[in-house]
Amino acid sequence: MKLYLQSVCQLAFLILCCALIAVRESDSTFVPGRCLCPHTQPGVRGQLKELTVYQKSPSCSKITVIVTLKSNNEQVCLNPEAPMGRQLTRCWNRAHKMGRDVKLCLKRRRGRGRGRGGQQQRSRQRSRGHNVNA
Repeated sequence: MKLYLQSVCQLAFLILCCALIAVRESDSTFVPGRCLCPHTQPGVRGQLKELTVYQKSPSCSKITVIVTLKSNNEQVCLNPEAPMGRQLTRCWNRAHKMGRDVKLCLKRRRGRGRGRGGQQQRSRQRSRGHNVNA
């Protein structure tokens, strides 16, 4: 049996191409059920210690938002479609885009109308003739 060098090279090239295609396709294949958070919550109470956001990937078809609570170091998976999950995801993306520390996203601001500095104090200032925007 006589082997021709050109035929051997073509066969080796064909095998190499098939191997590269198989590796490439296996990397991007979606495998359902491989997300880090099978169950999520709409929000959490208490102070947050850490925030981690995982974007969509070949192993999970949805964004994953994980927060760690300061009180007991418990990790909680948040629903990325819920208001708290959307807010933290937006803040996370903005912080990474601007090169800022993600810890800034963990500080919660009080909403308007709660406590001091809310809507009631602003209306009192307007009635006294103070300009809030100045």
